[in-house]
Order: sequence, then structure tokens, then C-alpha cells
Amino acid sequence: MKRVRPLVVVIAAVALAALGATAASADPPPAAPGTISHGFLADRGVLSAIDHPDATTVPATPNGQAGTAITGINDRGQVLGAYEGPDRVIRHFVRDRKGRFTAIEDPPGGSEVDEYVDINNRGEIVGFYNDDQGVTTTGFLRSGRGRFVDINVPGSQVTGPLKINDRRQVVGIYVDAAGAVHGFLWDRGDFAAIDVPGAAATTVLGIDNRGRMVGSYIDAQGAYHGFLRDRDGDITAIPEAPGADPASGGTQPASLNERGQIVGLAYDAQGGSRGFLFERGRFRMIDGPGATYTRALDINNRAQIIGDYGTKPPVAAHGSTAEQPH
Repeated sequence: MKRVRPLVVVIAAVALAALGATAASADPPPAAPGTISHGFLADRGVLSAIDHPDATTVPATPNGQAGTAITGINDRGQVLGAYEGPDRVIRHFVRDRKGRFTAIEDPPGGSEVDEYVDINNRGEIVGFYNDDQGVTTTGFLRSGRGRFVDINVPGSQVTGPLKINDRRQVVGIYVDAAGAVHGFLWDRGDFAAIDVPGAAATTVLGIDNRGRMVGSYIDAQGAYHGFLRDRDGDITAIPEAPGADPASGGTQPASLNERGQIVGLAYDAQGGSRGFLFERGRFRMIDGPGATYTRALDINNRAQIIGDYGTKPPVAAHGSTAEQPH
């Protein structure tokens, strides 16, 4: 159990604020502060909200965020997430396919803003430690039995694991000693840097059991683009999603499944984002009801998609002790 700053910090993919990075790794867009966060599950075209029953729906401040965040799903239908309670404490959980919530203990020896971000079919979870300012430092893997393994790229300032597959391969983002941003693959203790040729920065956001990866990179002009990398290292650009603005974060694929379906989010020039499913060369956009932003963050092999979206709270609800209906 821990006290933290706004929930928006907890649902950031990797917090790199101290390095001046923006929209670097499927982070919440500028529209997120001041909203109520709702998790969602999209199954066969039907989007259902996932709100923890104990989550507050009243942001502590006008720029705060309250509610529930969802970051990962496996083929068993287990969903990984976090919520902020009325006491302003952030708690992590796993929700099973029947809708039952189980609390997860905080990582050992960390700070008040550590994060769990993905879960595989073996119940293994990856995440990262953040310092007291909310900036990511190193990562970890939590086994199905609750044991922790450190994940830290040698010589890095920041290591942020983001996804894990069933072969226990982990991908994410790291920042080297010179401040350059790279993607990485961790495979049972061995690291490999993943960089798009010519890119100013690369992040790897997803990996499937075949070793295919998706992510985003920043070009020499500062524009963001999405990519798919096959197991041989060949990289294919992903087209820009409808409404995506490359200067504001662009199209960022966050996950893929064995069927080649890719989900992610498209940042727009107005500070918001829309989720997407990219399949067979076509985009299907995903929007939460009444949302100021939507993020699609993971997809399993049953084509179930999870993520979160933000809605504006009732007028004058900030900091109120009165709870709004769930």
C-alpha cells in the first residue's frame, strides 16, 4: 500500500520526465490530467468499462486523476491494473475472467510510485521501480510465486520493462549513460539493444511468442512513427492511424498477438489520443464513451483488447469528499 501523486503517474508506460521525453512509450496524453480514468475490455466489438469497486472517482486536484487503470491481459482473461482509493492510496490488482479482484503486494525495496505493467499466461508480471520524483530507474520480473528478479540494462540510467511473453522474454525501453533512448530485449538475463536504423530514439512496447516486436521511434526531425520488427530483425513501418499527429506522439503500437493483430494509440494535435486495432492493413479506432482520450494497451490471442480512457469529472468534484456513482 502506498501514497502517490496522481493516478496518471501510475498509468504512464515509463516516466522519463527528467529526460525531457514526451509521449515516449504510450504514456497518457496531455488530456489525461483532470480526468477520471476507466479501464476497459473490448471483446468482439463490445467495449465494457472495468472500474475497481473501491476506486475513487474524485480527483484530488484540478490536474489530478482518479479511478482505475488497466495495462495488461493474458489468454486466461486475467487483467492487470491499478486504482486510487478514496484515501489517495494506489493499489495494484489482478482481475480474473469472472470479474474477481485480487490485490498484489508492492514490489520490495521500491518507492511510492513503482508500477506493474504486464502479465503473461504463466502469471509472471513485469514492471519497474520509480524514484521519489516519479522517474523510472530499474525494472523487475515477478514470478508466479511472487519472487522478484531485477531487470537492469548495464550502464543505463533508466530501464523500463513493458511487456513479457510466455517464453519469459521481456521488452521495454532504456536510457544509456549519454541520455539516448533505446529499446531492449531481455532473455533470461541476456540483454540486446533494439534500435530502428537512423532513429533518434526507439522504444519497444510489445512482443509475441514468435519474437515479433512492435514499438515506436522518433526520427531526425522529431516525428514519431510506429514499427513492426520480425524475429530476424527486419523492420516494417506501420502506417499513420487516422487523426494521428507525428509531431505530438504519432502512431504508437503497444502490443500484438499471434494472429498479427496490433493495438496501440494515436496521439492527435489537440492533446488527446484514440486507441486502435490494426489488422490486415486497416485501422479500427477505439474510443471510450464520453472519453477525452483512449489508450489500447494490450491484446491477447482471443482478440480481447484492454486499455483505459478518461472522462471529465462532474463540475466542482475536485477534492470533494463526496464520491460519485461508479
